[in-house]
This record gives sequence, C-alpha cells and structure tokens, in this order.
Amino acid sequence: MSAYHLAKVRAKLSRMLSEEELRGLRDEPLEAALERLRETPYGRHLAGDAAVSEGLRRGFWEDVAPFFLTLRGRDRALLEAVLAHWRVENLKLIVRAKIRGIPSREVEPLLHELPWEKVDYKALLAVPGIEALAKALPWPDYARRIEAVHQQVGDRRETFPYEAGLDSLYLERLIHHLAGARPDVAPILRNRIAKELFLWCFRLKGYGFTFPEMVGVLPDFRPLILQEELRRTVEDHEGWRGVARFLGPGAEGELSRMEELDLGVLEELFDRDLASKVRKAFAAAPFGVGIVVGYVYLKELELRRLMRLLEGKGVRN
Repeated sequence: MSAYHLAKVRAKLSRMLSEEELRGLRDEPLEAALERLRETPYGRHLAGDAAVSEGLRRGFWEDVAPFFLTLRGRDRALLEAVLAHWRVENLKLIVRAKIRGIPSREVEPLLHELPWEKVDYKALLAVPGIEALAKALPWPDYARRIEAVHQQVGDRRETFPYEAGLDSLYLERLIHHLAGARPDVAPILRNRIAKELFLWCFRLKGYGFTFPEMVGVLPDFRPLILQEELRRTVEDHEGWRGVARFLGPGAEGELSRMEELDLGVLEELFDRDLASKVRKAFAAAPFGVGIVVGYVYLKELELRRLMRLLEGKGVRN
C-alpha cells in the first residue's frame, strides 16, 4: 500500500452519496431521482430507465476496478476474496436459469462482468444443464461444490441447495482470510462475516431449520464464534441479543430495546458498525489495505441501497 492508495480512497469517499442525498432520492419521484443520479459518478452509465440497474452496477465496477491494477500479491488476493460473492451471484443466476427454465435473454443483463476475471458468464449460461455447467467452470472448488449438490438433489427442481452451497463456499474463503488478516483488516472482515452468518442463521431458523441442520449448511464458523455460543444465540428466545458483542458501542442498548428480533434493524446495525471500523482503519493504518477493503464494502452498500431504492420506485433489477 502507498500514499497513492490513500489519496485515491479519500477522493472516492468524497464522491460517495451522503445520507442526506440518499434520503433526498428516497423522497423524490422516479424521474426526479434519476435526474439526480445522472449528476453523480453513476451518471455516465445511466442511459435510460431500462438500463438503470445495469448502469449502477457498471458504475460500481468502474469505481473499484482500478484497485486490481495497483494491488499485488496478498492484498490483491484478499480483495478478490472479498468481491468473489459477485461471482457467486453470477453462478446462482445461471443455476436458477437452468433449473427454472428462465430464458437467457432475461438473465444476461443481470450478470456482472468482473474486472479481475476473464470468464465468459454468458457462455456458461448457454451450456446445457447443471452437470455441463460444473464441467465448464474454471474453478475446481466451485465445480466440486456444484457437483456434490447435484449428486444429492439429482433432477429435483430445487435451487436452494445450490445457492446455499455456493454462499457457504464464499464465506469459507473469507473466513480463511480472516484467520491471517492484518489488524486493520480483521475487524472489517469480522463485521461482514458475522453479519452474513447471523442473518443466514436467523433466516434458516425462520424456515424451520434446527441448529444441527444449520451446521450442515453453514461454513466452518468456529474461527469467528464457538459452536455452543452460536447455538445459544440462535436457539434461545432472547439469545439473539448476544450479537451485540460483534458490534460497536451502543449496539447492546439498541438491541436491548428491541422487543423481538428485526433482521432489517440487525442488518443496519452491522452496516453502521462497518462505517465505524473503516474510520478506525483510516486513523490507525492509513497505508494499510484495510482502507481499500473498507471502501469497497461501503461502495457495495451504496450500490445495494440505490438498487433497493429504485426497485421500490418500480425500476426492475
């Protein structure tokens, strides 16, 4: 890392949409909101209503792609692991299309062109069936995971086992990086992994999964939390309040005031805590890779909030 990265990230942070701007977009009708967005760094990619979501995604990738040109070795590998969930999103889209018979023309606009990969996802979308997809994948670990799931479910038209298997593999890789992460990176990764782990557990519980069944779906989470602690957090009536120890000051008070678990609020608490951890990385290690990883996560949050906001106004994602 260098002063170059510090300057680049500071400049990029200054161009992110503020909370006030996001609230303003939320309150505007669709056309007025789009006009405002065309005045932001996303503007050059927003050609019209039909291309809004694709334009936002392109704006995101244009913003983060330069990091892949300047980072090397361990730092670049970490950034690739952080952003690999977009690969997983692509693969889940392709699996859904094959199992549910969704036409390729509906899926292709939703696929991400990932700047660090030379993979033709449209070609993967075109291969006939799940077995052929697994054989065509350039990543042995993803191919093995899809093949293993396919052996279990056979020709049943179920997408959840594939999606869960791919999500679990992504988190496994991120947990692996957490184990050797530098002090400026570890709190940021821990925040993101804990958020996904807990949201996943509580959603699985809502679907009727028992804790042993959850463990069969989840990645090896023990570097983050002991199994018995996770069991208590998930199974006990008010055990979810134990999530507070993974969040910053003030979260325990907010959780204690909640009469029942609200996953939307829990997600917001993790995202707010992320911003705090990124600020700490800037203060403690301004030349560390943590500021890049933190910025990329913040930019992802901005992208997802914009897409949800516009989806609420009738724009298809």
